[in-house]
Amino acid sequence: MKFLRPAAFAALLVIVAAPALAQLRQAATFEFVGGPTPLTMSLETLSALPQVEQEITFKTSKGTSTARYKGPLLWDIVKSSKTLDNLERNKELAKTLLVTATDGYEIAFSIGELSPEFGNATALVALETNGLPVPEGFRIVVQGDKRGARAIHNIVKMEIR
Repeated sequence: MKFLRPAAFAALLVIVAAPALAQLRQAATFEFVGGPTPLTMSLETLSALPQVEQEITFKTSKGTSTARYKGPLLWDIVKSSKTLDNLERNKELAKTLLVTATDGYEIAFSIGELSPEFGNATALVALETNGLPVPEGFRIVVQGDKRGARAIHNIVKMEIR
């Protein structure tokens, strides 16, 4: 019996799994709370925001990971929520963004580190990795992080506190 080479098998797997993956991605959403009204963020909502494409490298428990990620900046998502609108000058600097995954894993960002007026961190919600849909739901990656602990995936909630 002749077996497929690993590259051919991977390509076949992508072709076979692509429709199911696309359907799952269409259904993926997360809740954004802390603003005037709670929002449901979907692939459609996130795709409508300006997209950034970055090559990002960080250390993982399995070694170094490098990939090209594409998606909206976390800052643009925060701004679209209108959560920080009408705050007194610099009051946003006392706010944090808490991100929660399906498994309960949480990470926090200060609004100051995300704001273009202050830290200007390139943190994005990846919709694509190396040109393919992110398989583990929405994923945050941060340019400049040495370790991947903030590369949270399967996001279910973002909350401004």
